[in-house]
Amino acid sequence: MRILNIAAGKFEPLSLVKIMPYYILNVDTSYFSETKANNVESSIEAWDRDEDRITTIRYLNADIFKFMERTRLTFDRVVIYRFLEHISFTEVEYFIYLVSTMLKPGGMVDIIVPNYTILAEMILNEENIDVNFAAHNITLTTELLNEPSCPHASIWTSLRMRYFWELEKRFRVVSQSPTFKFDGRDIYLRSIIERI
Repeated sequence: MRILNIAAGKFEPLSLVKIMPYYILNVDTSYFSETKANNVESSIEAWDRDEDRITTIRYLNADIFKFMERTRLTFDRVVIYRFLEHISFTEVEYFIYLVSTMLKPGGMVDIIVPNYTILAEMILNEENIDVNFAAHNITLTTELLNEPSCPHASIWTSLRMRYFWELEKRFRVVSQSPTFKFDGRDIYLRSIIERI
């Protein structure tokens, strides 16, 4: 199984135990990687031909838009954890199109984003806070805005996820977990989406 882990940082794809062996290509601009984009294609193709395949993990320092625009590779799974919200709302549809070119029919996209329904409810119910306000404010500010150098640029709820990913009829939302716990917080939306 080939897995593309977009803007992965240090996050590994969830639920990998049952699908061994696999080849994970982690693409993020934060890596100090010696892997070159032009070597990735031949590396994955050699792994596919190997009858004694072993799990392989590679790290590629690259801009994901440029990588998806230029590669001819396809994957069985695309993983996007805490990155989609950084895509400008004006680029979301193009990003989804690029993902559709990377994913084999029947392949799955696994997405985790801040759930803005939960965040909005947190703001609307602030008068009922029975926890530390400073911690509450840090969660809201981080998940609504993030740092100016890497801002959150699109809003995600269960309905928005379904609308955008199913808009062009390339994908079908299979399942959603609107209060998914990830990275120590249960304010996330996890969606599993199939390439049609």
